[in-house]
Amino acid sequence: FEAGPRERAALARRLELLALDRLAAAFRFEPADEAEGGIRVSGTIEADVVQRCVATLEPVPQTIRETIAVLYAPADRPEREVEVPPDGEAPEPLPEAGVDVGALAAEHLALLLDPYPRHPDAPPGPLEYATGEAAGTTPFAALGQLKGKL
Repeated sequence: FEAGPRERAALARRLELLALDRLAAAFRFEPADEAEGGIRVSGTIEADVVQRCVATLEPVPQTIRETIAVLYAPADRPEREVEVPPDGEAPEPLPEAGVDVGALAAEHLALLLDPYPRHPDAPPGPLEYATGEAAGTTPFAALGQLKGKL
């Protein structure tokens, strides 16, 4: 599926993106364990996003292309130990209404975004911010000025 303009705009607001120019996903649904009723969903997510640089606030475009795989198991199955492969995750509960592919794509897009996007022209290294003490105005200095007026 490919998200339309309204869906992309709503998701961009939710994820605090400057723009979400494209979001497409292709998923394959396969039985994971026919006796248990589990489903394995695998596929790809492709997106063109624009985030704000953490240092300069300039736009930072990014193209995302990732393969994902999610295992779902029925939520109403009896409690028992679940074997999780060393390279896998515990299965997600299978929603009664089925798997919402739009929500699945949105959730994984949020996980794939760069948490600290930096513009190529941003200064290297950690960010430094001027505190009140560096600027000469601390909360206590402001209180001291009020004390003189009393």
